[in-house]
Amino acid sequence: MCMRTNRTRGTMRRKASKSGRAWRAGRLLHIHRALLGALLCTALAHAPARAQEAGGGDGPAYVHIDTNFPEALVFADSLLVGGASSMLLAVPSASRSIRLTAPNPDAWSIAPITRPLDVVAGDTARVVMRFPYHYRIESEPFGADVLIEHLEESHYIGVTPLLHRSVDPLEESILVRRVGYISQRIQPGKAVWNRHVVHLEPINEQDTAPQLYLNPPRAHRAWIDYAALGTALVSGALAVHYKFKADDLADEYERTRNEALTPRIETQDFRAAVAFGVMQGGVAVFALRLVLR
Repeated sequence: MCMRTNRTRGTMRRKASKSGRAWRAGRLLHIHRALLGALLCTALAHAPARAQEAGGGDGPAYVHIDTNFPEALVFADSLLVGGASSMLLAVPSASRSIRLTAPNPDAWSIAPITRPLDVVAGDTARVVMRFPYHYRIESEPFGADVLIEHLEESHYIGVTPLLHRSVDPLEESILVRRVGYISQRIQPGKAVWNRHVVHLEPINEQDTAPQLYLNPPRAHRAWIDYAALGTALVSGALAVHYKFKADDLADEYERTRNEALTPRIETQDFRAAVAFGVMQGGVAVFALRLVLR
């Protein structure tokens, strides 16, 4: 009787421990998302003022972005000036390029777009920047054939998991099929980033028995994702902080020509570069885990 009671108590303690770890992991993910959102909001709020300061005494120029991805972030050279959904964006008149990047870290496969810019103070330029349409298709189990259906014909594009890019949004349905499983059709979508995860149902239970034996599910270590994202977030904030301090010291040097400020500027630039490198490392680890998942 005592041994049975001890086993029951041990089981209850293990369940409580697992429940606590799951709650802490979910809480940590919410905190990271909130901090990332606050950082982006702060950068976007200060972007117009930074653009006007960087433009010098000549004043800023203005840019209208014509794009199919209004959620994208807009950079004039290396300066964040706002979101692509804005009607007009103030940019430094000395800017020589405009770059659009995806704001969502989940859409890491969307490559940035860069266009040359030739404006003077007071000008208003219209820049056309169109992203290709991305279709990320995954299946459970993996290794399914993916075909684009058009009328009575089918065009084979690869095996899951795959990333398909198209200049225009796909109008046709997508067929996902695998031997021994019921085929499924999905609507591709018309957004710039479209991700589909298809769960294929076996025709009978015996078809999946060998695969379940040969391909056991791997343990997903979520704490690595949290650590990589947290490191990238903190390092990015530090990089912005040190870069702003270096810019302020550089402005003071321009006004006073005080040579004593030079080593301080170099120190802040070095710290910003190190923090930026650590941030890139964290993003790379998270992206690699997404690819290998």
